[in-house]
Amino acid sequence: MARRSPLTLACLAAAGLLALGACSSPQAPSAAAPAAQHQMPGMDMGAMPGMSHGSGGVELWAVQSGPLGTVVTDGSGHVLHRFDKDSAAPPTSTCTGACATTWQPFLLPDGQQPELMGVDAAKVGTVKRADGGTQLTLAGWPLYTWSRDDGLLSTAEGQGTDSTWYAIAPDGTKAVKAIS
Repeated sequence: MARRSPLTLACLAAAGLLALGACSSPQAPSAAAPAAQHQMPGMDMGAMPGMSHGSGGVELWAVQSGPLGTVVTDGSGHVLHRFDKDSAAPPTSTCTGACATTWQPFLLPDGQQPELMGVDAAKVGTVKRADGGTQLTLAGWPLYTWSRDDGLLSTAEGQGTDSTWYAIAPDGTKAVKAIS
């Protein structure tokens, strides 16, 4: 059997979940609790918890990476990070200027909602940046991509940079390097 990359395996798992979801009957949405500051208004998870289909473009996926365990990526396989100098309560983004060139804010275009796979919609929100952009948050933490991420999930490079940058797990905590 041929060895498959972690991204290929994640895509195969996603396809299986989608196929399984097509076989189940939709559940009626339950009455939603009032939205917390970091929740996305109007997000309906439909029949499959952890799955949401937005207007396209921006995706948050929970995937297994070899070196970091389960992390959140964008739809292209780039690991998303949180910055310890930001704040989750209230959500505050402090990475600007040169910082935002290396650690690029993960922005949500106006009028879009992210597509989610394995990420709880109740933990997803936004924060308005000083430059006017709308940055996605997870458990209140603003999300970033690292400019040198190759999208292959093959290394933990970037993890722990300056003791402030960490890949983010689906629950908003810091991803931890797997023990070899």
